[in-house]
Amino acid sequence: MNMILRQRQGYPLRNTLFSNMLDNMLEEFLTPAAEAAREGGAHSPRIDVIENERGYQVEADLPGVSKSDVKVSIDGQRVAIEAEVRRETERTEGETVVHAERVVRKYARSFELPHEVDDTQASAKLENGVLRLTLPKKQATQSRMLTVQ
Repeated sequence: MNMILRQRQGYPLRNTLFSNMLDNMLEEFLTPAAEAAREGGAHSPRIDVIENERGYQVEADLPGVSKSDVKVSIDGQRVAIEAEVRRETERTEGETVVHAERVVRKYARSFELPHEVDDTQASAKLENGVLRLTLPKKQATQSRMLTVQ
């Protein structure tokens, strides 16, 4: 984000800590909107992925989403999360909307993990706007010897 330099008596002012903080804050605030515009209206939820010897723990921020509006799909190493929030208020006859910020928001995020996931043992839990996925690693199949006939 470009900085605006003001002038005092013809001399430009130096960048200050406050102006740098303000620029950073504006950039962080505007980044999700820019991401959503690039991805066709879907916001990309922030995630944490933790690996241990048995599998992966994934936490994704999905504020305002209900359990019925979340879809998680697993295909080998690829995990995809989709969700939608609908915030609509009922209006009675004779009311006029003066200002409304109740919108429909979509979330979409997909990523690949280093190992295949055992989708039969995977689980998902949504609590307080945080989706927690438990994704166990798929065990490697044992090789076996074939008898030649």
